[in-house]
Amino acid sequence: MQTFRKLLVSLLGATALVSARAQCPLLYDYWGTPTDTPTWYSCSGLNFTLLIASPQAVGAFTIDWGDNSPVYSAGALIPPATVTHPYAAAVTEYTVTFTETATGCVITGTVIMEESTSASIQIPVGGLTQICAPQAVEFINSSTNVSPNTVFTWDFGDASTQLVYDYTNLGQTISHTYLPGTVSCETTVRLYAENECNTLQGGSSQATFNPIRVWDIDSAQISPSATLLCWPDRTVTFLNTTDRNCLNQGNIYQRYEYWNFGDYWGQGQDSIIDWSPWPPTFPRTIQYPGIGSYDVMLLDSNYCGIDTAYVTITIVPPPFGTTHRHARHGLRGRCHQFR
Repeated sequence: MQTFRKLLVSLLGATALVSARAQCPLLYDYWGTPTDTPTWYSCSGLNFTLLIASPQAVGAFTIDWGDNSPVYSAGALIPPATVTHPYAAAVTEYTVTFTETATGCVITGTVIMEESTSASIQIPVGGLTQICAPQAVEFINSSTNVSPNTVFTWDFGDASTQLVYDYTNLGQTISHTYLPGTVSCETTVRLYAENECNTLQGGSSQATFNPIRVWDIDSAQISPSATLLCWPDRTVTFLNTTDRNCLNQGNIYQRYEYWNFGDYWGQGQDSIIDWSPWPPTFPRTIQYPGIGSYDVMLLDSNYCGIDTAYVTITIVPPPFGTTHRHARHGLRGRCHQFR
């Protein structure tokens, strides 16, 4: 019986506590919604007057405004009565503590004072906006109206993972390395900035910087008139058909070409056409000395460096017993089918 009485007292106490808590007052928040965790916003950058109101009658209470001003106290707060308090213009947050003294109910609210952040990007003095990958480019976060609630998101336009920073990113220099093949010649860098007031007033602020030109070496290519010939066919014409990287996006620096046809004529040294500007590129016609395999190399130089292309020419003998005329006419098509 004693145990039952203790349990009953405990249950009654718990019920009374829940009942008391259920009777705790609510306060209207920024949106006019009754809540026990209200938040109030000021996004003007000017002085702000907080208005405290409740949808229900509140007994004696105190309010600590969180700004070191005197604690406010009153005997009751009966709708539609309100209590106001001024805050000087600032970028800050205040914790407001509303206490109903009779019940001990405490409501903790937050006053957020800031302006919507405006995103902005700058390039450091002497910084690059035109590079050869892989290379790093630097950007400065020069946003304005930044508050402790601000979140920054960097998008470098190359499908890399976006970088997210808090408000301390303001004024920092961010370095990002662009890799080959990740940008189609040029891209746009974007910085998104958002705080509580941005969210309230339509969403994040966006700054862009473009174009960031990301170039690479050319793709050197050789186009021979044939790669397989039947002797006595031995003449091949070569064309430089290199794909010039990002030509239409500004990579118009002068190209140079270098040909090496090898040492196949008993000269004791390779047959070379030294560096010369192109375009225009001219056909290079070579007569080979006999049956065999011959390697040709082309170097292409652009703003970003040198690319190399190779091609092998094979000259084979005609079938045994074939006349010169047949070799030149009857069997030529048989060689050509392999080209």
